[in-house]
Amino acid sequence: MDFTAIANSFVQHYYNTFDSGIAARNNLTSLYRPESMLTWESTQVMGQSDILAAMTKPELATVKHAVTSSDAQPAPGGGVLVAVTGSLAVDNAYDKPMQFAETFNLQPIPGQAGGFFVYNQIMRLIFGQ
Repeated sequence: MDFTAIANSFVQHYYNTFDSGIAARNNLTSLYRPESMLTWESTQVMGQSDILAAMTKPELATVKHAVTSSDAQPAPGGGVLVAVTGSLAVDNAYDKPMQFAETFNLQPIPGQAGGFFVYNQIMRLIFGQ
């Protein structure tokens, strides 16, 4: 398994889709399953519909990410652990970028060779001291 290639492909797809607006963001539903969990700034949600609801809030209508780094490691069960850092701008406030760190635990989709879903996702904004 080329975990680096899987991670790179995932990161590109995830952030390009997320940054294409709320309507496009609905296409991310296929990356999640009922057992998927997202922690967004200490708020935890579980399952496809709740995760999608968290990502499509009106205040997140326009988001643009700039990925600075993406690291990957193999994870138990044939999974891939992906750590991403970068900056994001909300509502085209490019003069006020916020730093973020996000971690994904990708796991194989049962019965779908080569397919992965997001089992765990943790998103944290990083604020200066």
